[in-house]
Amino acid sequence: MDRLREMIKEKDFVINPLILKNIKKFNLNVNEFLLLLFFINVDSELDISRISKFISLNEEEILSAFDNLVSKGLIEVKVNKGTNKIEEEISLDNLYNKLLLDLPEEKKESDIYSAFEREFSRTLSPMEYETITKWLESEISEDTIKSALKEAVLNGVYNLKYIDRILYEWTKKKIKINNDIGSTQVFDYNWLEDDNESK
Repeated sequence: MDRLREMIKEKDFVINPLILKNIKKFNLNVNEFLLLLFFINVDSELDISRISKFISLNEEEILSAFDNLVSKGLIEVKVNKGTNKIEEEISLDNLYNKLLLDLPEEKKESDIYSAFEREFSRTLSPMEYETITKWLESEISEDTIKSALKEAVLNGVYNLKYIDRILYEWTKKKIKINNDIGSTQVFDYNWLEDDNESK
């Protein structure tokens, strides 16, 4: 019972829908899938005892799943040379690149995604694409999303969780943003201050 209580307290795993859709394509078995989830959600190191604690696999199962993921080109080991020691890190870049290829072309080229990449000065990850897509599917307009992006950038925050919070607050308070908002105009709403006042 104590072990079950500890498991319930552990950090929840986030499973990206794109990974679920590609389980068959990547030919993943259960152990490989669980190990990927560990690397995505918990840690990017091959710490056998820690991995075993989270996903209840023994050392042989973990190493076998790890070798298979490397062979399938989904993960790779990168060596980081620090000042005092050499550290190995599990890179998921290959996985994310393969998932990105699975996204429809219109998602990659849509103006809303390009706007985020311009402001963030980097390519969006598949998970970030999914988050923006979910906003659009929930009928939040592109103009509203772009206004929230602008609000975040002006506050020096380049984080989708922050933007999601802005959108949540705007939606909750039924705030309507003028579609004609100009490039020099900013939606003047301090949701952080408002949130603190409401507590």
